[in-house]
Amino acid sequence: MQQKVLPSRTRRDALLGGAMLLTAAVAWVRTPSNRVVAVPHGDIGEAIPLRVGPWGPAPGGDVVMPPDDEQAAAKIYEDQIMRTYVRSDDSAAIMFVLAYDRSQSGMLMVHRPESCYPGSGFTITADRPLAIPLNARLAPHGRYLSTQRDERIEQVLYWTRLGNEFPRSWDEERQFLAFQNLRGLSPDGALIRLSTIDPDPEDAKIRLTRFAAELYAASSPAGRALLGGPASVSMGTV
Repeated sequence: MQQKVLPSRTRRDALLGGAMLLTAAVAWVRTPSNRVVAVPHGDIGEAIPLRVGPWGPAPGGDVVMPPDDEQAAAKIYEDQIMRTYVRSDDSAAIMFVLAYDRSQSGMLMVHRPESCYPGSGFTITADRPLAIPLNARLAPHGRYLSTQRDERIEQVLYWTRLGNEFPRSWDEERQFLAFQNLRGLSPDGALIRLSTIDPDPEDAKIRLTRFAAELYAASSPAGRALLGGPASVSMGTV
């Protein structure tokens, strides 16, 4: 005799089977299959110019970085550029750091100055969001910090890039990465930091934002992709 299946059991089995199919579908969709990478391979240092308008490399290429920042970035990121730019009119030097990772699909790897500067003995005296106009159509969301350690007052401008997005916080990084993974995208990641020693935050902000735009304009297509995302080049944002 054929055993009669109770309606409640049938519904339960159907729900369980549907849940398993949904889980499998989500897992398949979340598996990144398309890479969003500014520089697929090679030396990223070649993409960023040594000379930017009146700015050129400091003798010896010295760059002053908080020790914790340098050590953490060296462990986390796949590639780095660290330079100091100077100009002949005795303007305060601009320190440039670009930390880059071609894959962000496993874990978030953006080491933000809000954590590394205090870890190196700096006090953050001001911290505010700032749109950074690289050109008329591209203005990444970044942050502008004033920091101090003893007599050294350093103004810091930075932004982070995750594929073609510019997260402003760790929470946004997680959200953007999750959304891009759901779309099947595996984005690269970069942190771009400009800083200068200057007690005047407004004067320093003008100098740093202007330099950021000049750096973007002077960079190669690969450099502009590093700074502003691959879409900024493919869409003709130059």
